[in-house]
Amino acid sequence: MRKLICRICGAIIDDKNYFYNAEAFEGKNTLDNISFCPFCGAPRKYMISKNENAEEQKYNFDAGSLKIIDHAYKLEIFNGDFYDKVSKLAANIQIKNMFRSLSRVEYVHANIHRKIGGFTVKPKLKSLDYSKYKSDGELLNMACKREKHAVEYYERYADKMNDYQVKKIFDVLAKVEKMHIDLTKKAN
Repeated sequence: MRKLICRICGAIIDDKNYFYNAEAFEGKNTLDNISFCPFCGAPRKYMISKNENAEEQKYNFDAGSLKIIDHAYKLEIFNGDFYDKVSKLAANIQIKNMFRSLSRVEYVHANIHRKIGGFTVKPKLKSLDYSKYKSDGELLNMACKREKHAVEYYERYADKMNDYQVKKIFDVLAKVEKMHIDLTKKAN
């Protein structure tokens, strides 16, 4: 397998990690067919061969766009924290593993926004207790609501980005979050 670079998150995909976070996606990568980035979920068309010129992305946006990116950064950290916590509460091992993988994917999404915005300090967010949710079904419903909120956010603000590359990233992440909605609904 030739190494690939994801143009959305910057990850290098190879024969040691192409299957990473498999529980966070409906489709499966194989050694011979990489259909999405195992780290951020971006489709294959956003990957290039490691041998191709992967120039450093430079973004051009205004203060309003920076505020939107900051909120997206916080949204993804908040969702990553949620999945991390509920992975410890889930009873079903498949759901537990899915939540762990979703947590890692959401943190990768947060890292995308961190890089775009040039943020150097991780925001301190309110820590929530999810132990009141007594069943995997309740946790899956909460997960689905969070994914819907993320899709709505990306779709609402993608066109407000004055940088085409950032708009494209918002569009890609909205599609990934839609896949997560389907995943959480099917698991319920």
